[in-house]
Amino acid sequence: MRWDLINAYIKKYGFKSFLEIGHDQGIAFDRVEIDLKESVDPDETTHPTYSMSSDDFFEKYSTKYDIIFIDGLHEHAQVDRDIKNALAHLNMGGVIVMHDCHPISEECQRHTFVYPGGEWTGDCWKAYVKNRALLPYDMYVWDHDWGCGVIDTNMQRSSELPQLPTIMADMEYAEFVAHPDWMNFVVELPM
Repeated sequence: MRWDLINAYIKKYGFKSFLEIGHDQGIAFDRVEIDLKESVDPDETTHPTYSMSSDDFFEKYSTKYDIIFIDGLHEHAQVDRDIKNALAHLNMGGVIVMHDCHPISEECQRHTFVYPGGEWTGDCWKAYVKNRALLPYDMYVWDHDWGCGVIDTNMQRSSELPQLPTIMADMEYAEFVAHPDWMNFVVELPM
């Protein structure tokens, strides 16, 4: 599960601070084992550390973290902003993990206003692909628990990338299915 991946990075690098974007019911948050952990979610009934949007949080606070988990609004534009903001609030040598990067159907990756219900990943994968094309780090998606995208700032890109699109609105689910190389899926934890 996603918390296994997060905890593996905490152990690997000796991380001390964690931020979760999208606290929801605290399912992952409660299982993360670290000295300092905080969360942000606009729904105060879920009892996050900070009850506000991630955009507001990043604008208001300058705190830096060793590892940041993105699991907020599952729409590519928001995930893209969360990645940019997380990079600016990440300690040197930090890691970003993002949930829901592997939709199993076109329906489960639609935006909320057209989503029919059931399991929902949204189209987070588009923000992952865009950032994989632009960032100088090796990135991969651990193909478990709806896909956990990883940006490890300790790992500079070590190989040439496939041709990746950078305009999220132009990416279609059929292309996602046809180009698994865009995601760099791994099954085992690469630790």
